[in-house]
Amino acid sequence: MKFPREKLVLFSLRAEFIDLENLLNFSKRHRAFKRSFYVTIDYPDSFDILLVRQGELSKVIRIAADSNSSKEVSLKDVGTKIKHTDSSIVNMGFVDDQLLAMMNADLEDQNVVRETDGESLSPADLLKELSTQHFSGILAVRRRSEKSYALINEGDFALVYLTSGGRNKDDFIKYLNQDKKELSIKILREIPEDASYATSAQVELLVTSTNRVLEEFSAILGRNIVKKITEISLKGVTKEFDFFTSFNILDDAKIEGDPKVETDNLTRGFAAFFNMLADSLSTISGGRHIAVLKKALQDYRFALNNLKFFEYVKEQIF
Repeated sequence: MKFPREKLVLFSLRAEFIDLENLLNFSKRHRAFKRSFYVTIDYPDSFDILLVRQGELSKVIRIAADSNSSKEVSLKDVGTKIKHTDSSIVNMGFVDDQLLAMMNADLEDQNVVRETDGESLSPADLLKELSTQHFSGILAVRRRSEKSYALINEGDFALVYLTSGGRNKDDFIKYLNQDKKELSIKILREIPEDASYATSAQVELLVTSTNRVLEEFSAILGRNIVKKITEISLKGVTKEFDFFTSFNILDDAKIEGDPKVETDNLTRGFAAFFNMLADSLSTISGGRHIAVLKKALQDYRFALNNLKFFEYVKEQIF
């Protein structure tokens, strides 16, 4: 079985050569691996998937090949299965918390509203129906050995994860319209808490672009001045957007943090933080701040525009 992932870490390795306990303990000790990922193990008669959230094993699910029935098992059960199976293959992929939460909801097989296939109900009719009903939940789509997911919020696409790599609504609709005979769709009326959070990529985009702004102004005004302005702005914006309490200011006047917050709140919060920074920086930059902001954000403007970031920013930059 194949699932979406950010990065494939292990690919088609024989299970007897992998020490799963050491792998999981390694993820706790090393920061680069202290993140969310899954480990899949294919056997001739079944399939195991280990869901790991931020370095901690959260669940192990076994799925029977002949019936697709699933049950939760222990790590010890996995070891025993590997020991008594001639051929078992391991894959491991990094994912964000949102996708992991959606996979978990799908594998638990609870809160299922309906299961259908591409021939019984056309994708266009299904999506129209969900939009009309202002449906909120998860679409878990299977094609052959692939699983893909979409999070629907009030009838609109919020997140898309295709095993083939697509990440937006158009990609998902195109995928649904291909090989309909091989398509099965499970609809779950559930939005796990983690799935409602902004993705790690969205957080990274806003943090990276903000730090690029701070870097440009530090080169002009000096690091100490920019760091002081950043401290004041961060303190001010935290009064309205408390997720900024998870952020720190580094010695080089940049910020770091990994907040758990909904996408819209994240975007509005960073826009408010940006407005405070821009107000202070414009005062002491001698009217050069627009040119500096444009230079700093040039490489990120399309991605930021997709987040609707500039709708909340006071300055007309682009």
